[in-house]
Amino acid sequence: MTDFNTALTRRIAEARRALTEARLAGEDYLVDVRLGELESMARVAAEHGVQVEGLAESLAEHGLCAPHLGAPLRIDLQDAALRTGRDGGVPSAREPL
Repeated sequence: MTDFNTALTRRIAEARRALTEARLAGEDYLVDVRLGELESMARVAAEHGVQVEGLAESLAEHGLCAPHLGAPLRIDLQDAALRTGRDGGVPSAREPL
């Protein structure tokens, strides 16, 4: 394991512990902050091919998906509808974004 992988894995473990502590303390704002950190580090891990055991499960507990390279974490269909001016939300292949 490279130094990068080791450091990233360690930071993810720390973020997961902090998330658990915030959740147990009932600190909703801090839970959101820790989830944002975890999402960011999950994205970095995916971009660099680093697999972290239990990361997908930690995100799934909060209704989030583990990122895969090139895939967004969340898709906001309402936002897509506003950008395209359509009610359906998702632009067709023939329509520009």
